[in-house]
Amino acid sequence: MHKYDEFVHREVSPRLDAGEGIELTGFLFTKSLKAVILTNGLSLIGDGYYFAALTRKRMFIIATEMGIASLKMENKGLSDIPYADMKSIKPSGFLNQKMIAIELKDGKTLVFRLNMLATHYASGQKEFIEKLVEYQKTGT
Repeated sequence: MHKYDEFVHREVSPRLDAGEGIELTGFLFTKSLKAVILTNGLSLIGDGYYFAALTRKRMFIIATEMGIASLKMENKGLSDIPYADMKSIKPSGFLNQKMIAIELKDGKTLVFRLNMLATHYASGQKEFIEKLVEYQKTGT
């Protein structure tokens, strides 16, 4: 487990129910790739980045930000989304750049992007979408 996984475990653990454990971690972002290209990468700095943790019951999201040199291990807000509140998950993307649209039962849609190669930020990056879809479908 690397330092970002340890950070996620440390932040999420106090919110876990008895018998609930973190199955997988991921690193998500909401930055537009088009904006990144148009600003020569300057739009990468700031908010719009999230550490994520999947349990068998829900997905946790920790808002963080990118500094000038690296991703910060800072909790700017921790929330969770029970799979029972998710209506659907629509994965898309190409090559290593993926996107997931999570439609909630209350009508909201959350859109996150992830780079499948960003395994230095989260050990479960490559399996994240697959496991999220699986856990939401089985409701376990």
